[in-house]
Order: sequence, then structure tokens, then C-alpha cells
Amino acid sequence: MKQNLLPPLIKKKYDTLAFQKFLKISIALLLISRLFILNFTKIPDVLGQRFELTTPITSLKKLKEGLYLFQHGLDPYEGGLYTQAPLLLFLYHILSYLPKIFESLLYTTCDGLIAYYIYHISIYRKKNQLSLYWVKSAPENKFSTDTENAVIDSDNDSEQELKVPPQKLGIKKNNKLFKDISSQRPVDILLNPLLVVTIYLVNPFTILSCLSKSTIIFNNLAYFLFFFYKFQENINLSMFFAALGSYLSFYSFVIVGPCLLFLIENKNDSFKKKKIIAEAIGLYIVYVASLLGVSYLLLGSFRFLKAFYGVVLSISDLTPNIGHYWYFFTEIFEHFRIFFLWVFQLHIIIFVVPSILKFKEQPLFLTLVVTSLISQLKTYPSVGDVALYMIFIPMYQELFKYMTYPFYTLNFFLYSISFEPLMYDLWIWQGTGNANFLFIINLIFNIAQILLLTDTIHAFLKREHERHYPEFRGKELAWK
Repeated sequence: MKQNLLPPLIKKKYDTLAFQKFLKISIALLLISRLFILNFTKIPDVLGQRFELTTPITSLKKLKEGLYLFQHGLDPYEGGLYTQAPLLLFLYHILSYLPKIFESLLYTTCDGLIAYYIYHISIYRKKNQLSLYWVKSAPENKFSTDTENAVIDSDNDSEQELKVPPQKLGIKKNNKLFKDISSQRPVDILLNPLLVVTIYLVNPFTILSCLSKSTIIFNNLAYFLFFFYKFQENINLSMFFAALGSYLSFYSFVIVGPCLLFLIENKNDSFKKKKIIAEAIGLYIVYVASLLGVSYLLLGSFRFLKAFYGVVLSISDLTPNIGHYWYFFTEIFEHFRIFFLWVFQLHIIIFVVPSILKFKEQPLFLTLVVTSLISQLKTYPSVGDVALYMIFIPMYQELFKYMTYPFYTLNFFLYSISFEPLMYDLWIWQGTGNANFLFIINLIFNIAQILLLTDTIHAFLKREHERHYPEFRGKELAWK
């Protein structure tokens, strides 16, 4: 089948030594500025009070209240005051005996480690970008295709040249021929991992989530450690960090599906695939049980299960956040509550399972879809959840030209972000509004996320369709 395939046309851009040096300096400055703000200003205390950045499940204020009870011999889970993982309690118990700068270093280091693992995930995506072949169209059948990836050096489209030797391509180097080929296959800019890292660190959602000292950063770090080790095909560590992510944030258990697909991605033997899946699921269960067991040994009871995971599942804490469950369950009649709890909690499974079936051959893109669904469907979302899936979008920069509604999506995000603090202030502090004000602006924010996800999926499917069916390249398709 390889004789019917062509390598992708890749344009080298943004990879000069000067630009790479600029990115490295920017990354260092962004991390240093985080450390300075966290340790020497009162900004984290202000941001830590914002409902957009922290929830009862990720609030540092709640964590410190639970820590105070714990250090004075009281049960932190009594009365539902503390609703976070027990191991976080013991982490901050240790930090309470250290100078403040260690806490600031912890958050800065976590963001730095996430950036480091994003860099390695981007390298994997870069290799994947170079390995995707396009089915030949009829006019190209006369060309030989026993080549490596075609790479274009020049940034000037009128002077582009193929770096692959012409003898291997079986063609002459001339602009006319290049234009014929590029009309059949779009020219993609080669992914720059350092640029992806910089985009992550400069993302306002990432910055605000870190500076608010939200404990969601530990969950996000567990995510990327899990992604990194599954690329390394290290089943033990990947399953451990998947279990740790599920322990810190209940809905993270759905990432096990993409993980299993990564682990069996290059395996052809069906028996070996089943063996890897069984081993991975077994390890995941063992690690989750071990983490719960350690928590029991530290606290002496399983009360944290109801106080932590019970709150997530029952939505008993109706503190406003950027989601919509808090509003719905404030307004709903009590005798309907159990029914709708089941409906909403099953939503995440209902959407994730078809996504796994559809994108099983593209595990990294599936990860983008699944993390986006978690962010939109979990009961206590924050901007840290949004920042988690947004970093995967620049890794698929070739999809931007296929997107349909980027302008409207951006405007929805800007509009909702701008008015979110105002609507909350009108309701809570000024008393001139009500819960509907905040709910409507949250609804717009969630519509923006839905637009972003659906547009990205549509762009991905359209590109894949063009890659496999050359007769449709450059044509508008009517999707039914």
C-alpha cells in the first residue's frame, strides 16, 4: 500500500536559533515571575477567593481550614468543611513547618514540570505529524513515493524547495511542480515544542490557576506524568499516575481509556494487546486501592470517601463555579434530585465512550477530546480544567485552517470572561442581580467551550477525510 502513499509537505518555520533562544528566555522569565508573585505579593490571596479559579474541591483556603482542624486533633472531614484528598492534607502538614517560599516553589515547580512534560508530548506529536501519509491523487500517480518526509526550508512560498533529493522523488525541482503537489496536499508548519510550552505558560488560564494556588495543579501534573510515561510505554508508572489523577479528581478515571489505546498503539498481536490491557487495568485497580489504603492508615477511617468523593457525586456543596450544576440543583425540586443526579453523572460516560470508539486510532487527539469533556461535564470545574485541555490544541496547529468558527469562539470566550466577575459582583456583593445573571454568563462560557471542541473535531475529521480521499481535497463537503 505504501506505493499509493505520499509523505506530508512540511514547512520549517519558527525554528531559527534566535527564535528558539527567545522562547527559552521567555519560559525562564515566565516561571521566575510566577515565583516572585507567589512569594512576594498579596495577589495569590486575592485570586484564591475567586470562584472562577477555585472550587470547594480545589480551594487552598478550604485545605488550610482542614489542616487547622487536623493539627488540633479534630477530624477535618467532620461537618463537610474539608472536601479534598487526604494526601493533600499531609503534604500541607509538612509545608506548614517550612518557610513560605517552599509553598511558592512547590507551585512554580509543578508548573515547570508540566511545561517539561508538555515539551516531550509535543515531540511525540511532532514525530506523529511527520509520519502521517496522504493517499495519492490521480495526477500524482506518476511520481515515485519511496521517500522520507518532504520538508520545506524557505518561509517564502514563492521560493519553496523540497529538501528530499529529487532523484528519490523521481521528479525535477521546479516551482510549477511544487505548486501542483501542494494543491493536493496542504503545507503544514512543523510543530515547535518550545512554542507549545510557551503558549501553555503564557495562557491566562494557566497563570491565574497557578497564582490562585488552586490544588488543581497537582491533578494536572499527575495527568501529564501519566501521558509522559505512557509514551515511554511504562505501564507501571503510567497506571500509577492515572490512579493518582483519579484519586485527586474523581472524573480522571476516564483517561484510562486513551491510556490503554496508547499502550497497544503499535502492537499487532491481539493476544499481546489483551495481555497489556488486562495488566494495565489490574495495576490501575491496585494503585487506586493502595492510595485509598494509605489514606485510611493516615486518618484511621474511611470517612473521607463520603466527604470527598460523596460531595463530587451528590453535588451537596452548591457554591457557585464556572459550571452549571450548582444552579440546576439549587432550583430543582428535591424529589427529582436523585433522578437528575444519575442523568448528569452518566453524561460523562455517554459522551466519552463514543469518542473512544471514534478516535481509537488517534490516542493523542482522543486525549484532547476526553479532557475537554471532563472540563465541561465535571461537577466542580475551574479554569485550571480548561487550561488542561487547551494546551493540546496548539499541538494540532495544522487544523486551524480547517476550522469554521474561530472568530465566534474567541469572541464567546472574551465576552464571558469579561462579564463573569461583573455578574458575580452584581449578585453577591451589590445585591442588584440574582443567580440567573451568573448562570447565563456561565452558559455562554460553556457554549464557547462546546464551539471550540466541536470545531476542532470537525476540522480533524475533515482533514482525515481529505488525507484518505484525494478526490475531495480543496472542496467544501456537506456533512449530514
